[in-house]
Order: sequence, then C-alpha cells, then structure tokens
Amino acid sequence: MERNGISVPFQNSIHDGYREGMPPDPTSPPLAGRKREALANDRNVLVAAREVFSLHGPEATIAQVAERAGVGVGTVYRRYSTKNALVRALHVAAIDELAQIARECAQGAGTTEVAATGAVETFLRRHILESFGPLIISSGEHPPATPEVDTASAALHGALEELLVVDRAAGLVPTTLTPADLMLLITHLRPPLPLPREQADALHLRYLGVTLAGLAQAAASAGSPATAASADLPPGPSWEDWLAMWSARDTGTTAGD
Repeated sequence: MERNGISVPFQNSIHDGYREGMPPDPTSPPLAGRKREALANDRNVLVAAREVFSLHGPEATIAQVAERAGVGVGTVYRRYSTKNALVRALHVAAIDELAQIARECAQGAGTTEVAATGAVETFLRRHILESFGPLIISSGEHPPATPEVDTASAALHGALEELLVVDRAAGLVPTTLTPADLMLLITHLRPPLPLPREQADALHLRYLGVTLAGLAQAAASAGSPATAASADLPPGPSWEDWLAMWSARDTGTTAGD
C-alpha cells in the first residue's frame, strides 16, 4: 500500500518475528500450533506495550498491556517477568526494526524509490510511516545495557553507515552527517503527539521536508566557496556520543553532568 506517496510494505510493525505481514522464512520449518500461537501472542504484547506506554507513560501497567493485547496478565508475565524486562524487549525490537529499514534502504540504492529521493530520505520517511511508535518509550523504567542491546546497537550503527555511504557518494548529504545525527533526527522528527496517526504522520513528514531541504542545501554548497562558510554543516556527533546521550536518558541524568 502507499501512504503520503511512499510504499509501505509493513505497517504498524515490530521487527522480524513481530512484524505483521512478513513472509515466513522459507528455510525455517513450520512452527507447531502452540509455538505459532506463542509467537503471535508475543508480537501482540510488544505492539500493545508500545501503544500503552505512548498513551499512559510511566503509569502504564502490565495489566493494561495485557488488556490491549487481548491476552491474560499471566501470559505477559510468563514471557516478561517484570515491566523492566518488557521495556528492554521493546528497546531491542525498536533498534532491530530501525536497522532492518536502514539495510533495506541502503541495499535498494538502485531501485526507483530510493534513486528518486536518496537512501537517507527514504529511511526517514519509512521510519515515520512504518514504525509503530516513537523511538523513545515513556515507560518509567530504566533497563540497563545488556549484550543483546549492545549487539542490536552495533548492527544499527553499521546499517546507518551504509545509508550514509550511498548518499555521500551521490552528493545528497553533507560528508559530515553521521549515524548519530540520524538517530537524533529520528527522536526529534517522531515525538509522541496527541493526534490520530494520519494527522501526526502528516506533521512529521512536513518537518522532515524542512530538515531535508537544509541537508540538501548543505550538501550542494560543500563545493562552493561562496556559500560554504554559511551553509557547511559542522562535524556531527559520534556513535559513542549518541550512546552516552541514550544512556543518560535511561538513567535520568543529563549528558555532560
């Protein structure tokens, strides 16, 4: 289907096994009935949790998540023993989802969709239109870093760098734009809004357009001495800077304290 002029293959999705509409892996054996039901329940719980935390913030409860997912509270607790564990799973799913979208956009550099707008623009538009909710989850919980989170973050870093390599080569983005810049853009371009999804998406895309116009100007002026002084983009933050800011958010501190 298409929304706002862009193809949306997997709407309201959570990555991999949680993504509704994703075709099964042909190399994997078919799941038995109970396993298939458990996977569907797990996906529904994660989707419901993203929505409940977006609506209710830190006051959200496991009972509200279970009700929205259409499962019993015990079903949620059998998979996630605490709200912290559920939030940690949401973080990993959100990171994995971003990485998959980024990889698809980088690998689709020769396709009509990506060629018309660039890999970075396609990625940012797809994030707005496809991801179930904002990257930052107002859960009130601060799960610690884990090897699973670290692995997912490293994969996301590599996927975002692939995007930038494609667009730098095409002269579509400044050479100083970094993967951390893209993560910070995502958090600014997709805040929770008290609006229906279509209206919120329209506003997110509007401000994405403003941002992309600025990036295009900076990229175009990079080789022009007459405009470079006023339009050149300074070097962006490193991935380590982004991780430090993300950790500061999780622990309730301010980066630089």
